[in-house]
Amino acid sequence: MIVEIPKIEKIEFSGGSARIKFDEFNQRIKIVSFEGDIKDLMNELVTLSSKHKVGKIFSIIPKEKIQEFKEHGFIMEAKINHFLNGNPAYFLSKFMIPERKMSILIPEEEEVLIKSREYMDEEYEYERYSEYVIRSAGEEDAAQLAKLYDSVFETYPSPMNDADYIKYVMDNDVFFKVAVYEDEIISAASADMDPKNLNVEMTDCATYKAHRGGGLMGRLIFDLEKEMKSRNYKVLYSTARATSAGMNIIFSKHNYEYGGRLVNHCHISGKFEDMNIWVKEL
Repeated sequence: MIVEIPKIEKIEFSGGSARIKFDEFNQRIKIVSFEGDIKDLMNELVTLSSKHKVGKIFSIIPKEKIQEFKEHGFIMEAKINHFLNGNPAYFLSKFMIPERKMSILIPEEEEVLIKSREYMDEEYEYERYSEYVIRSAGEEDAAQLAKLYDSVFETYPSPMNDADYIKYVMDNDVFFKVAVYEDEIISAASADMDPKNLNVEMTDCATYKAHRGGGLMGRLIFDLEKEMKSRNYKVLYSTARATSAGMNIIFSKHNYEYGGRLVNHCHISGKFEDMNIWVKEL
């Protein structure tokens, strides 16, 4: 599957302009920043959403902008402490179609969340392996990484099954850790760094089925955390599939705190899924 890479673009509207990221695959628009009246901006985005069947508009904003967004139909879905260079940020969304706002899996997701939180007070044990090599990845690993992501996910919010795209993100502040078994990458995770705001998204977590259950992903997250701490980042966060007990437990074990749930936010494995936000201060 070929997925177009969402890029930040500038749009003009009556009395102002905005930088947005139009994500056709996930049928959503992110407001990165804007100048002018939010009412005029929303008029423009409503038209754009109708034309391209966008189901969700969202923005990550400081506290002082919350009321302004709420007055135009946005609701708060999550909070990320220290996201904006040490200051908190709030994840607000406006759902453009009723179906996008509805989640039928809330009871199941709440069970996963409750189970995950039971692991919060457990001390993480550093896993040592004799059969696996844990190391950083480079551009020479792009083909194997693309193969891994293509095998694990039927669909994914970004084109991680494309080796050229993986090389592109490696050149743009994304750092990978991998586990290698018999010269093959069998597990991977990445840290998507924001040098301006000093936050890092822990993402792109995938392991071949035959190698799951042995703590590999926890070890990769552990090593990524050490690397990000050495680079003086302030906060780590991740979005985990709300129905995935394994990933939610991993972040809870590593002392991440639950920050909220993004409803029908990402298109993964053939459908829209709710995503839990997990946050850890360094």
